[in-house]
Amino acid sequence: MAAPEPPPGRGRVRDVFLRLLGVIFLAAFLSLLVQVRLLFGRDGLLPAAAYLDAVRAHGILAVPTLFWLDASDRALVGLGIAGAVLSFGLILNVAPRWCLLALWALYLSFVSVGQDFLSFQWDNLLLEAAFFTLFVTPGGLRPRRAPPPHPIGVFLMLWLVFRMNFESGAAKLLTGDPTWRDLSAMETYYETAPLPTWVGWYAHQLPAWAQRLSAAYTLLVELVLTPLVWGPRRVRRVVFVAMAAMQATILLTANYGFFNYLSVALALFILDDRDLDCLAARLGRPLRPSPPRVPSRVRTVLLAAVAAILVPLSVIPFLPFLGVRAVGPAHRAIDTVRTLNAYHLFAHMTLVRKEVVIEGSADGETWEPYEFRFKPGDPMRPPPFAAPHQPRVDFQLWFLLLGGPPRALYFHRLLERLLTAPAVVAPLFVRDPFPETPPGLLRVAFYRYRFTDVATRRATGAWWSRELLGYSRPLRATDLR
Repeated sequence: MAAPEPPPGRGRVRDVFLRLLGVIFLAAFLSLLVQVRLLFGRDGLLPAAAYLDAVRAHGILAVPTLFWLDASDRALVGLGIAGAVLSFGLILNVAPRWCLLALWALYLSFVSVGQDFLSFQWDNLLLEAAFFTLFVTPGGLRPRRAPPPHPIGVFLMLWLVFRMNFESGAAKLLTGDPTWRDLSAMETYYETAPLPTWVGWYAHQLPAWAQRLSAAYTLLVELVLTPLVWGPRRVRRVVFVAMAAMQATILLTANYGFFNYLSVALALFILDDRDLDCLAARLGRPLRPSPPRVPSRVRTVLLAAVAAILVPLSVIPFLPFLGVRAVGPAHRAIDTVRTLNAYHLFAHMTLVRKEVVIEGSADGETWEPYEFRFKPGDPMRPPPFAAPHQPRVDFQLWFLLLGGPPRALYFHRLLERLLTAPAVVAPLFVRDPFPETPPGLLRVAFYRYRFTDVATRRATGAWWSRELLGYSRPLRATDLR
């Protein structure tokens, strides 16, 4: 009797994922590099050095970052460049385990001093993905034909995929948001997404039944299909395609940095090497099989112990959504390293889009707007694509009016820089309406924005309509010190 075939491995899935993770890290670090001085530099909006001075008493255990050694502008740029170089190392399969560990430490260093600008769930997801991937990454300098990852390591990757999707679906219902319960969430989503694209305008025009079907599809994928990531091969293929389609829709209609790319890359672990073999054969590019190897008992025991610790710990951050108070040493430690996280993507749907428009004046009579590159401003300008780049200031400004009048420190400093050091923040804007000398006055206009309908855009060319809600009082530089 012939011996049974070994279960399909994920060696080639792992290899493809590591290259993709390297590309995603490269995009993340390059995105940071083009704005790091503006965000965290000495004259930036939330200087890293000033932040570390304020939390110095808490030390490195509370704020784990290499910037304790040096938080100068040169260090910020230098570590960003180091992250980009190490990303290439991961892409080229040079010491992948060490590259990945270093990338995790570097990105954690930025996130730990990032304050408002690096507080997003996909920043946490990138850190967690890098950490979990260490358990499936081969060692050595150039591991060309490494054996498949241990099944326990694969389980941990699927556990992350499961949590990210299932927790997001559960949070939509557990938070009590009525728009998810009556399936009307997508009727306002495209219009109120932080940084929509012009494709989002078209999606917003779909009839109500299509929007409700889209909301139902989202819940179906996250709550019903996600647990099947451990199912039979054909079922897993369906789950992967469904998840990838959902992420592609999000990617095309709004800008969330590298999030959607990372989500699809992680979902590759739902597949196995046979699926990649089929695809490669159709493309005429057959793949080399990974050499089989029976995992050692020691490795199995160690990975089982790691999984037995990580799996229950990874549930702790989500407990508040279940009504359980999750505060204690374990929760605080998890929160500090941002490597085991709760995921609650789009759990609350915003129904009204309010925007700030900064205006400057030299005489107090004529006011000129500052047009941001990515956030909605001029109603005639189509919402642009930015991903995988994330313009952190444009994105963060979406939150500014969600809790009432704008009181964020970074916004206060943005206004101050416009009046005293406009060159620092000039990259944020399409053009400087005061190229010679800074304006003497600033004011903030508050608007409600809506996508136009098809007839209005056809008649006027406008992508947005907006309603003026009011103005702040005019501000001088002395008012902002």
